[in-house]
Amino acid sequence: MALFSSRTLIIVGTSTAVGFLGDVATYSVAASKGGAFRLVVPKGKELASVLFLGVVGGFLLDYAVKLVEESLKLPEEKALDKLVGAEKDKIYNGLIKNQTPTTVSWTAGLNT
Repeated sequence: MALFSSRTLIIVGTSTAVGFLGDVATYSVAASKGGAFRLVVPKGKELASVLFLGVVGGFLLDYAVKLVEESLKLPEEKALDKLVGAEKDKIYNGLIKNQTPTTVSWTAGLNT
């Protein structure tokens, strides 16, 4: 299984980019000091700290979003997620090979 989902990478990347642009804007306004606006990009340790904080902030944001989504799920959604996870584990562990799902059977809880 992948270490990070594509969603996590998107959130971290977006958070880092937005944070970086915000810091560039802040640095630029501060460097202008009431004069003509000039674009200033942080360098060296400042650049590293801006990027580091963006990445850390992105992971924290991703974690918070996942917590909120999990708390809003209905019990049925949680049960379905558990079943899907179990099937993914079977695929990743090689227990299901060369099979393509063709139908979904909703039989649990039906009185037939």
